[in-house]
Amino acid sequence: MPDTMFRVGALEKHGAGRFSNIDGLRAIAAISVLFHHILGDFLREASNQNTTLIGSLNSIISSFDFGRFGVVLFFLISGFVVPFSIKSDQLQPIRRFAIGRFFRLYPAFWLSLIFMYGYLVFTGGAPELKTLLANATMAANAFGQPWLSGVYWTLFIELIFYILIAVAFMAGILRQPMLILAAGLLLALSTGGPILLRSLGINLPVVYIGLHLSFLFCGLLLRLTVIEKERGTLSAALVLIIVQMGIIVSIGDFSLARNDTFFIVGKLPVIASYLAAYSVFLLSLWTMRPQSKLLSSTGEISYSIYLFHVPVCWTIYLLLPPTGAISDLITMALCVIASLAVSILTYRYVEKPMIAVGRRISGQIHRPLQPAAS
Repeated sequence: MPDTMFRVGALEKHGAGRFSNIDGLRAIAAISVLFHHILGDFLREASNQNTTLIGSLNSIISSFDFGRFGVVLFFLISGFVVPFSIKSDQLQPIRRFAIGRFFRLYPAFWLSLIFMYGYLVFTGGAPELKTLLANATMAANAFGQPWLSGVYWTLFIELIFYILIAVAFMAGILRQPMLILAAGLLLALSTGGPILLRSLGINLPVVYIGLHLSFLFCGLLLRLTVIEKERGTLSAALVLIIVQMGIIVSIGDFSLARNDTFFIVGKLPVIASYLAAYSVFLLSLWTMRPQSKLLSSTGEISYSIYLFHVPVCWTIYLLLPPTGAISDLITMALCVIASLAVSILTYRYVEKPMIAVGRRISGQIHRPLQPAAS
């Protein structure tokens, strides 16, 4: 398949170097995760009810994993966008990249952590100090501590990816598709390999971090195809996609048997969510869509939506407990409205100012020294 099947026009920039259709995809991803948790939390709170609404919502959430779809789409977007925020023509590019990522991610993340902690304290489930501090690093699992929010684990995956691409940049291999493919395959097989070996009687620990990371590397390969025009990258991306999907199919029975939440509602809904995420992402690169001001604006606040919708929805369900009645649809609508409202505020008053601070600091680093006056 020729690498030219995708048009560069698919990525028309708008405002601060952002891509309008990529922001649209961010919006779709964030809304999907929000929808998944609104339904999931509602069904958990109303688990003792048996109504038409409960049955209908159960049918929806058991037919497609909207949360996994959104997460995989986010991973592909990050792999596509983030590596090329490391600029080789700037002084100390890695340090500049680290500062930019820190101020982009951590201030809003810490605020969401305060929200989560406040909710847990109020409801009598205050975490230990070591758990709170481990979460504050965005790497709680690395310290053997649980996540305070069910969405935080993906940020740890992103953090590892940033380290890996920084190393790849310093090694000069960030634009070498075969090496990127090799890294993606090794990461995917670090999950799939132990599962295969178990069928041969060799028991090795199975973790999913490598597989998750491989989706970010696939996003990078697609970036090399569409923007950088590197030869052979589309074929490399397709190879990685095929291997990933094979591993996902192979995980199904294993995950369900040990009840580890990778497959929650059955194999087909999860497999369908991965296929849908890839289909939507590739279609966006090919068709230049979505081109919507509303979606682009929503995409700009997608990080805040992702971080804050959990404590917001939990608080609303605490104040307005689900009953299983049709009127609960109003409560769910309120969850959406409140999540968007909080996200708009946190984006305006936390994210944007902190991003600006990061740019000022990194700008001072890369500004060339002025020659001394003679």
